[in-house]
Amino acid sequence: MRRSLLLVLMCSLLGACAHAPDDRPAESSLLKQWEPSPEIRQRLIDAEQALQGGDFAKALALYEGTWASGYHDPFVAYGAAAAASHAGDAAKGLAWMRHSSNAGLSDVGGVRKDPSLSALRAQPAFEAIVRRVQENARRIRAEGHVGRELPASTPEVEGLSADALAALLKAAGESGTSGLVLLRHGRLVGEWYFGGDTRRIETMSATKGVVALAIGLLIDEGRIPSADAPVSTFFPEWKQGRKAQVTLRHLLNHTSGLEAQRTAMDIYRSPDFVRYALDAEVMDAPGSRFFYNNKAVNLLAGVVERASGEKLDAYLLRRLFAPLGIRDVAWQKDPAGNPLGMSGLRMHPLDFAKLGQLLLQRGQWQGRRILSEAWIRECTTPSVPALSPTGGLLWWSLYEKAVKVIEPEMLDRAKAQGLSEELVARLRP
Repeated sequence: MRRSLLLVLMCSLLGACAHAPDDRPAESSLLKQWEPSPEIRQRLIDAEQALQGGDFAKALALYEGTWASGYHDPFVAYGAAAAASHAGDAAKGLAWMRHSSNAGLSDVGGVRKDPSLSALRAQPAFEAIVRRVQENARRIRAEGHVGRELPASTPEVEGLSADALAALLKAAGESGTSGLVLLRHGRLVGEWYFGGDTRRIETMSATKGVVALAIGLLIDEGRIPSADAPVSTFFPEWKQGRKAQVTLRHLLNHTSGLEAQRTAMDIYRSPDFVRYALDAEVMDAPGSRFFYNNKAVNLLAGVVERASGEKLDAYLLRRLFAPLGIRDVAWQKDPAGNPLGMSGLRMHPLDFAKLGQLLLQRGQWQGRRILSEAWIRECTTPSVPALSPTGGLLWWSLYEKAVKVIEPEMLDRAKAQGLSEELVARLRP
């Protein structure tokens, strides 16, 4: 347990990591969250797909209609601004950016760097919007108690190499990092935001590791017998055939055999991610093959709800985030209202670092036990060494560079947006 514990953001290109920036204010966090209707969720998914697909008129109309319906989320206005900017309407884009900043937009770095807003940044009025976004970021940090209870120190006091730190910061800046937080001996020795400020950042597939903590908490409480409990314990319709052999451990270590694609594009087209997983076929004998499976992890969100009686996000707010003093978090949901398991958790880097520190402290926080040491050990120990030598239960003991996969439909879309025939031909293999 003294070794570093690392999360791998195991996402395929335009797969589970394909999310627009999230800039929802504290009022939209799990503490005070206005739940959009299934219709609005679907409309936002359609709008994002239209924006990514280059249909800016359709995207703008969807975002404008969502705003007009009364769902005044800064993400909606931000999307409208991006669509208008791409369409060449700078005046409308600026108007939507004002709506977004007034609604609580806090992504300072995104506003300054997002390529979709490049036409707007040339406008004199844009700097006033940036200042408002900076004010939002400072207010949200204070109101959300971001990073509270983390004792402060300095790199020098904690024995960090100045040269190594400078190299790390240089690499982070060059790679487009949004936020970097360093804890040493449980003390905060620095935080950097590279032209921006703290905000809730999409944790992408690192969300999966947090889902595993929810399963562990429920085992601690006795609501789940063990990781070897059959999925059919919670979903009786899985008591037949190969599905009857699938356990929670199989879902947690990517060996369920559940039919899945390498990317998550098909999942995003589903109105109910949990039901989509339940209806999928088990193609391989459970435990016989490792396949990184977003669909299977989404099913764990349904297991948590069946075991706890609460949605995954609400359960973790009460049992994990609140005890750590984490208040300003949000979680993406599918059109049916299920929190995603494969991705979608949005947290401030400082607060996310608390989760890593909790594991390093073997589940204790300020003298209080939050999670059993046994579950942390199980999560971070290779679960099926022969199939995945560094993979635990949605946690990874060693960083492995993810393989990026380009699906044919991605190339077709890129070609439609102007990618040259020559480059498409080179990429297709």
